[in-house]
Amino acid sequence: MTPEAETLYAVVQFEGAGRRTVRRVVAPFPDRSAAAVFAADNDLRHFTVGPMAFAVPTNVPFDLPRDAAPARDLPAPREAPG
Repeated sequence: MTPEAETLYAVVQFEGAGRRTVRRVVAPFPDRSAAAVFAADNDLRHFTVGPMAFAVPTNVPFDLPRDAAPARDLPAPREAPG
């Protein structure tokens, strides 16, 4: 018998109040209170706490042009040169 998967939580910090632009995602946390305490202890502002599935969407929320390359054909993301 396999154990039931536990829900992990994330802190999602936004650019500002009322804005939807995500500045940072910090995860995983075992419960909501641990995530909220982390955000408060680190003086994060404009954040929300939610399940990691909420913090890391698995689909693209906008329509792509018909001639767009499939995701499997796109290069892997890289870190910006420093």
